[in-house]
Amino acid sequence: MYALQKLLWDVRKDPALAERFRAEADAVLDEYGIEGAERAAMRSLDFKTLYERGANPYLLYFCALQIGVDRADYYARLRGEAS
Repeated sequence: MYALQKLLWDVRKDPALAERFRAEADAVLDEYGIEGAERAAMRSLDFKTLYERGANPYLLYFCALQIGVDRADYYARLRGEAS
């Protein structure tokens, strides 16, 4: 979980990293060593699963905004209403 929290923090603070994540998510996830369910959830922007697995909600929200997910879509995804 630490690697995921670190990624969320870094994306939130670094627009260039957010852009790289949008363009090549697998490469960024590899750099952070994110595997398994967290990797699948980040690739599909499954914020509900990430939240349920213990991702910090503050970091999750601001990371989502930084990678271009609008607020309404973020909350719909968090509720499991969108994918």
